[in-house]
Amino acid sequence: MHNDAATRFTLPSPLTGWPLAVLLAVYLLVGTTGHLPWRGDDLTHLGPIHAMLRGEGWLLPEIAGEIYRDSGPLYYWLGAILASALGWLMPVHDAARLASSLFCAATLYWTALAARRLYGENAFAPAILLGMGSLGLVVHAHETQPALAQIAGVALCLSGAVNIGRPGLQAGVQTGLGITLAFLAGGLSGLILTLPIVLAAPLLCPSCRTPGVFKSIALCGGIALLAAGLWLGAVALQAPVEPARWLQEELRSIRPHTDHLASLGKLLQLFGWFAWPLWPIAGWALWKNRHNWTTPQVAVPLIASLCAILLVATTGNGLRPAGALPLLPPLCLLAAFGVQSLRRGAANAFDWFGVMAFLFFGLLVWLVWGALHFGWPPGLARQIVKLAPEFPRGDFWTAAIIGVPISVALLLLPAATERVPTRGTTTWALGMTLLWCLAVALLQPWFAYTKNYQPIASSLQGALATQPEGCIKRRGLGDTQRAALDYFSNIRTVRYSASDDCQLLLTYGTANNSGNVSKEWGVPVWERRLGGGRKAEVFRLYRKN
Repeated sequence: MHNDAATRFTLPSPLTGWPLAVLLAVYLLVGTTGHLPWRGDDLTHLGPIHAMLRGEGWLLPEIAGEIYRDSGPLYYWLGAILASALGWLMPVHDAARLASSLFCAATLYWTALAARRLYGENAFAPAILLGMGSLGLVVHAHETQPALAQIAGVALCLSGAVNIGRPGLQAGVQTGLGITLAFLAGGLSGLILTLPIVLAAPLLCPSCRTPGVFKSIALCGGIALLAAGLWLGAVALQAPVEPARWLQEELRSIRPHTDHLASLGKLLQLFGWFAWPLWPIAGWALWKNRHNWTTPQVAVPLIASLCAILLVATTGNGLRPAGALPLLPPLCLLAAFGVQSLRRGAANAFDWFGVMAFLFFGLLVWLVWGALHFGWPPGLARQIVKLAPEFPRGDFWTAAIIGVPISVALLLLPAATERVPTRGTTTWALGMTLLWCLAVALLQPWFAYTKNYQPIASSLQGALATQPEGCIKRRGLGDTQRAALDYFSNIRTVRYSASDDCQLLLTYGTANNSGNVSKEWGVPVWERRLGGGRKAEVFRLYRKN
């Protein structure tokens, strides 16, 4: 009887079928809804969706009435459609954020599909589980993030490219649609990530150099060119000068530079934690198959990985974690290949390290919660008070009641997993999902408080009611702050040099650098702060003398 009971409670590894689907649904949906937009990318990329819902910027994304060229329209299209369809059920920001869940699910599925086609059925589930367990995906999967649409395109392109050479049109159509998604989501950077994969296909497979292969490549190129032509043509009809401006901005964004390489330590640090634990297993796959690098099984994901690394390392204005997302699909492929051949000691170490890491971080989440509500441990509590000095410590019992069973599951479920060489893939996916659920249960109110611009927007709206009507100049406000003011309070500003008729000036800065204004603006008529310490954000409204 005891053995039968133990068997009933043993989780298969890797998880497949409906248990995998349930775990993925929990991973994607918990924390995606139920909170106001977070400061940063979550708010910034809500701006174009909010504009589309107002009938603006459907072809070229806009934030608060001004064109936003950092991302293509694809993600915002889906976000706006979801917000329109589900607006009766949930707030706009929650419904729009579900676009991230859909694109993330598509990325994992298409990556797993490519793994199945390259390495066999046994690689399908590990590719999904390894993606779920990666450190770099978990936060971005739960925010409004258009880079998720781009990596979905990369994953679809990979799943089609590995099939080029087989009869039929499926490979060409899938690859072409993947290039299209990557382009409409990320512009020219999407082409950099996908085109080398397709163009290398005939080189990697000498037996595939048939008329059918070149027809597939021509088909995928035709699909991508048609989609790009339709979008840019529609943009040109609406605003004839915009395609040239868009191209100029795109070329500037992909122009190589050495700024990131000059900070090599920071670059390696980003790659190291963001792609963990994928890169050690992917490295093992490359070493294990070091004499077969020219085969599609290794070369396709390797080429995609190198393109992503070059893009992150040599382009862009800064080292942002979201910019490293294109690394994940090809590294998931290589890791799904490598995990099947791990030696017993390495497989056990991979599993054991995952268990210990998630238990440690679970304990850390509880310590932060204790510091928030009970002031213990004292040192951590002092740091939290500095960051959010006015955080309201409300009812903590609800969070504790939810957090305890999650912690028990975090402790017991990995131990109940079937002891097989691929056990680590399930351990990492379970651990990351449960740790994320624990963080949402215990810490989401604190994150919402420290990353919430709604009180500031509402306060500013009240202050403006007592001021003369007209335009508002801005100084220091970035895309995030402009999107927040527009979304929460319908407040829009103009550039400082845009007009001399504005009677009001809104500034933004930190406690150390709140900005100086000319004497004509006098003293501020309104001021609000968010956070505490030297990095406190300061908003000030001035009226011209």
